[in-house]
Amino acid sequence: MMTEIVQSLPGMEGEISERTEAQLRAEESRRTFEARYGEQAWMEEYWELLAEGWDWRKAVYIVWASLPREQRVPGTQLELARKVLGLTSDRRIREWKASNPALEQRVKGLTISALEKARADIIAALIESASDPNPRCTTDRRMALEILDIYKSEATLRVGEALPEDLVGMSEEELAALAAGVDGDG
Repeated sequence: MMTEIVQSLPGMEGEISERTEAQLRAEESRRTFEARYGEQAWMEEYWELLAEGWDWRKAVYIVWASLPREQRVPGTQLELARKVLGLTSDRRIREWKASNPALEQRVKGLTISALEKARADIIAALIESASDPNPRCTTDRRMALEILDIYKSEATLRVGEALPEDLVGMSEEELAALAAGVDGDG
């Protein structure tokens, strides 16, 4: 095993630290990663994760895992581990995921934040589609009207209805009518 001895500064004798080959490889991998990808748009999320206190490797994994599969480079978790994180396999990533549920929660949070960032574009597309008189755009018009609270579908109305307190005393016909959305009075 190769190690590097870092000499202490004058007056700090005895405080020599050893860095193992794995630590040196990790530091080199981080420098390489940051130099290679520093200008990518998604690096903003990486820097935010570091500021939150995530280890650089976990931050890279979180950003990578939050991307759509077709946009992930490298394409597999094993390649990410070997080519980017400086690990010999993806076993460590599996261990992180198994022992730290917050890791996958953060992946989900980052994925959702991408949707939030695209909110204005999504609404603009909805407006454009809902404004189109083409019959294929009926669903978008209905959705826009529901968002504006101008239109309520039957399904929306049934969801909010209060159920009777005691379903046990109801007949089969009354239960079937309730399930079908009929009030049961005729």
